[in-house]
Amino acid sequence: MLFVLMSVLLFSATGLSQSIDPLNSEQDLKKLHITADSLVASQNNQLVIFSGRVIALYELTTIRSDKLQVYYSDHIDKKQLNSSSIKKIVATGNVQIELEDKTAKCDRAIYLTSSNSLILTGEETRLQSEDSYITGNKITIYQNTGKITVDGSDDKRVNAVFQPQEKTSISDLK
Repeated sequence: MLFVLMSVLLFSATGLSQSIDPLNSEQDLKKLHITADSLVASQNNQLVIFSGRVIALYELTTIRSDKLQVYYSDHIDKKQLNSSSIKKIVATGNVQIELEDKTAKCDRAIYLTSSNSLILTGEETRLQSEDSYITGNKITIYQNTGKITVDGSDDKRVNAVFQPQEKTSISDLK
């Protein structure tokens, strides 16, 4: 089973020594593509750890971090690791995420497949869309509903800055 997982990860990652081109239209966006300096897999813990300049691509989301841990189900398909076999993904260290029209920066990001949610945490956690942004200690993005919750701490409150779009013509003012 470990050999199957390693083979799938190595081939779906398009080679650990290559960098991923997020604009490469030939890449299959439904696959999880990961590059890193090193990989350690633990079959007993159903865990694969990528370390060093990690870049992960899935659909239109790009995650960059120092370390990425992929937790998978012990009922893994013998042929491939797929979204139904991944339980959660944890990115730590200088985490930067690009998703749709938003960018996020945090110390730690956890993606939970069961709820299709992304939890961002850290002292300088920030979610930005164009010139508008939200900061807090914990930002949770529920991708199925589009709901976002932001929590502060005793020391640092939630901060939100919204930049309205400029009106360029009389018809825009209506």
